[in-house]
Amino acid sequence: MRLMLDRLQAARLVAFVSLAELLILSFVGGLVSGLGQGFDLGIEWPSEPVKLIRILLQGSLEPLHRILTVLSAPFLIILAIIASRIRRSYPYIFFSALLSVLFLTLTAITGRMILLALGGYIEQPMASLIYSLNNLLAMLTIGSVAMVVGILDHGLRVKISEERRIAVILHRGASAWGLIAAFLGAYMLGYTKTTQKPLPSDLFSLSTGSVIDIVVKVHVLSGLAAVLLTLAAYALRRSRDAWSTAALIASLFQPLLGLALLYRASHYAWAPGIYLPLHLIAAQVIIIGNAIPYLLYLYNRVIPSNLSRRTT
Repeated sequence: MRLMLDRLQAARLVAFVSLAELLILSFVGGLVSGLGQGFDLGIEWPSEPVKLIRILLQGSLEPLHRILTVLSAPFLIILAIIASRIRRSYPYIFFSALLSVLFLTLTAITGRMILLALGGYIEQPMASLIYSLNNLLAMLTIGSVAMVVGILDHGLRVKISEERRIAVILHRGASAWGLIAAFLGAYMLGYTKTTQKPLPSDLFSLSTGSVIDIVVKVHVLSGLAAVLLTLAAYALRRSRDAWSTAALIASLFQPLLGLALLYRASHYAWAPGIYLPLHLIAAQVIIIGNAIPYLLYLYNRVIPSNLSRRTT
C-alpha cells in the first residue's frame, strides 16, 4: 500500500511538472515566432550546442525553445514509466502517457519541417499546413499529459461524474470549435511567415476572393463559437474545477487578444509581437480546459469501478 501511494505521488508530481514545462515550451515557442526569431538558427535542428549558447547570449529565444523541446522528452518518458506501474489501478493512464511521447516526437518532426518551409524548401499550401499540424500535435501532447493529471485527480473525477450532461456536451463543443479555430489560426501564422504577406484586416468585408480571406473569417467564427460555448458550459455546471475555470478566464480575454493579434499580423507579417504567445496559450487553455471535463466524464462511464460516487 505504501509503495502504491509513493508511486501515485511520484506520478502526480512528474505529470504536473511535465504539464508546466510543456506550457512554458509552448509560450516560448509562440514568443519566438511573435518576435520574429524563429529562423535565427537556420534550418539546422537542434543545432550545435556552442552555436545554441552563442545565439542565446545574443538575445534570441530560439535556442531556449529548442532546449526546452529536447528537455521535454525525458520528463514524458519518466511519466510513461511511472504510469506503467500504476496502470492496473488507473486504466488508460499508461496509454495517455505513451501518447504524449508519440505526439512530442511528431511535434519535433513537424517543427523541423517548419524550418524547411521558412527556408523555402516546402511550397504552399503545405508550408502553411505544416504550422497547423505542428500546433495540433503540440496541443495533443499537452492534452495527453493533462489527461494523466485529470485521471489522477480523484476529487475532480467525482465532481465530473455528477455533472449535468448538457454541461459536458457544451464542454465538448467548446473544445471542438476551439480546435478548429486553433488549426486555422496556425495556418494563418504559417501563411504570413512563409509568404511574408500580411493578413487581410477587414473582418466585416464579404470578400472571399482568396483562401486566406476564407480562413481568417472561419477562424474568427469558430473561435467565437468556442468562447460562447465555454461560457455556457461554465454557467450550467453544478460544480467548479480548475480546468473549466481556467478555460472561462482564457475565453474572456481571448477575443481581445485575437483582435490585437490580427491587427499586428495585418501590418507586421514576420513579427506580430507578444500577442501571439498570449493568444496561443489562451487557445490551448480553452481547448484543453474544456476537453478534460468531457474526457473524464467518458472515462468515468467506462471505468467506474474505482470511483466512489456520492449521492445528493
